[in-house]
Amino acid sequence: MLKLISLCFITSLFWACDKDTPMVIDPQPPVVTDTIFELQWTNRIEFDEETGGADYQFIHNNDFINFGDLNYPAIIYGFNKIEGDKSWKYEYKGWDNSNIDYAYKIEHILICVTGFRVFGFNLNLQSVEWDHNLSELNLLRDSGNVGGNNKFYLNVSENFDPLGGFDEILLEFDPYTGEKKEIVKYTPTNAGTTTLSPPVWKNGIIYYNLYPNAEASPTISRQMMVAFDMNTNQELWRSSVTDVFASNSLHSPIIYNDLIITGGDWHIYAFDIHTGEQVWKYEETNTNKLAIWSNTNHLIHENKLYVNATGFNVTCLNPATGELIWNNPMGGPNCTDNMVYYEKEDLLVFTSWGYGSVMILDALTGETIHRENSYDDSPYNNDVVYDPEMDMFFTSTYKHAMGFKVRRPE
Repeated sequence: MLKLISLCFITSLFWACDKDTPMVIDPQPPVVTDTIFELQWTNRIEFDEETGGADYQFIHNNDFINFGDLNYPAIIYGFNKIEGDKSWKYEYKGWDNSNIDYAYKIEHILICVTGFRVFGFNLNLQSVEWDHNLSELNLLRDSGNVGGNNKFYLNVSENFDPLGGFDEILLEFDPYTGEKKEIVKYTPTNAGTTTLSPPVWKNGIIYYNLYPNAEASPTISRQMMVAFDMNTNQELWRSSVTDVFASNSLHSPIIYNDLIITGGDWHIYAFDIHTGEQVWKYEETNTNKLAIWSNTNHLIHENKLYVNATGFNVTCLNPATGELIWNNPMGGPNCTDNMVYYEKEDLLVFTSWGYGSVMILDALTGETIHRENSYDDSPYNNDVVYDPEMDMFFTSTYKHAMGFKVRRPE
């Protein structure tokens, strides 16, 4: 049973992308095809079926790592990143019949989260290193994050009641041993159930979005930013983000210098990391007010902040001031976790699942450089990852894993 989380989160997902129910998107003007997108290799993930795996994909040594279908128990694939051959396949054969929903990589350990388990997978050995049965612990999982301290953080619900009233716990895992400990726990209050986003870590302090009335109607759902000192187990400060349309529950906030930045309602907010004082906010004026920060994580590259509010907008801001640098109103509903900044060409490369396409935007101006629509009549559906060693990108459709190169047109 997948975790039922806060109503504000459920509402945001309603407007986000559902891989079982593709978005209906108006056709875009055709983009002239040249060698901007240059396919290097493709290989069928499974020859007799299509595969709609988890969004997350990785590079490890000589392998491109992706995942099996959402209708099957945990499956992990390794494709040789040079030739595209399937190097290996791990398939779980035990009691847990749920797929991998979330995955995170720390060095050679791949941390995988299913509906009922969290386990560490050794990519060097292609074997499970450690495993926790969350069902036996009376826990239901949510999303997680890797901290700057090389620890893994996972939100879970204890004593889950579909009618509400469950405890929300943030767990910390050692990625190599699986040793876990409780960092913070929130019990229900008069306002209802409290939930939190995955945290971001800096110098022993974690920062996260807090939702003190998570089961309230979206129009009155509240969102706060919290700084929590893990050495003293004390909150350092708590600041209001918004009192309507709480969001950004699937991803951690991001840190830029002395600012902590998050999405909330239809704004991006920045707070002083030391005091919690709001420094700036930016309103996404060209987006559906309900298309809020549900799927794509914010990206910082040097002095630019790239955001996508689940809808069509891709926006670039000055992270120090919140000033708009550019907005592409049809840049592409990302609906996968990560955008990639390609430094060599100053391009923004990502999968727009809403378009079923790989999108290549000019990172300096926001112009759409290229849209790669599909391959073998199968849309692109998972994250793009980049390997600097080969100067090459990797992604997948429902049928194929593939490697490709990108160049800026002359």
